[in-house]
Amino acid sequence: MTMNTTLSVYFGSERTYITLLNTAREGMEVLHVNAFPQTLRNEDDIQILSQIISKDLAPYFGMVQMVNFSIPIEKVYIYQVPNADLSRKAEIKALLNEEIQQVEPEKTADDFSIMLIPGHATEDGSKHMLAIMTDLALIDMCKKCFSSFKVPIKFTQNSQFSAHSACMMNYPEFANKTIAILGVQERFIDVSVLSEGNLAFYSLYGIPEQDDFGSVCGKILTSVLPLYIPSPDLALLYGEGLRKDLLDTLSHAVTIDTMRFNAFRGLLSTTSLGISAIALCNKAAHVFPPAIGASLKPLQEKEIVYL
Repeated sequence: MTMNTTLSVYFGSERTYITLLNTAREGMEVLHVNAFPQTLRNEDDIQILSQIISKDLAPYFGMVQMVNFSIPIEKVYIYQVPNADLSRKAEIKALLNEEIQQVEPEKTADDFSIMLIPGHATEDGSKHMLAIMTDLALIDMCKKCFSSFKVPIKFTQNSQFSAHSACMMNYPEFANKTIAILGVQERFIDVSVLSEGNLAFYSLYGIPEQDDFGSVCGKILTSVLPLYIPSPDLALLYGEGLRKDLLDTLSHAVTIDTMRFNAFRGLLSTTSLGISAIALCNKAAHVFPPAIGASLKPLQEKEIVYL
């Protein structure tokens, strides 16, 4: 039986999350899982994170065949490209260059990995795309944390879009339905809607100091999203800012089924996980979607364009 063993990592804002995954014909199996309080903020953090990851994975070191990682969505730039004409890529890149120089004047579009993801079609039949720009210097910094692993190392997606992939694997019964995915941080929420496995909506919403989480999310789900798409069949919440009381508040505010995103729901059971790792999976399943999703293919992979 052929197995592919991937170290899949999420460089979170508050912690670093690692999973060691086996992918075989039967499905995906978790061999190891852990989380560390150390985060990657700058070059000074690389050595300590590299040592921590290598030490933690010492028993599995020879098994790792590849490394995939994701980063927080707040560390990337996302722009909407209306009426995207992919035959004019140079013009799209020039437009993005103007956008990026408004926020980082010392950089150009060439300093970023650029991924164009299809959005929903408008009423006139034209299609917009989301341009996701990730700083190449940040990607390089992440890769240096795995210098001891002499295997291919790849940045896959940011946290929210990795969660899309993890959603489709863990909730296959909703593959032909509409799912809202809410990435919860301290004062903002990333909101995506997947319709039949395709991205139908994405936006970022702040949570004003005077407002509470439940009222903001409730308004998004009941008043904002219906302007663009049918009401979701399910709302999944994940992220480092998610707490049980926030989930309970939202559940009482909307009629849509809402639940904590379980990143391990669709994975195969394994006998190799220790008691502490199993406890972590149960307690922190909602912060691992970006780590699990980093090991999976992006949704609509064949339609994605890289500049």
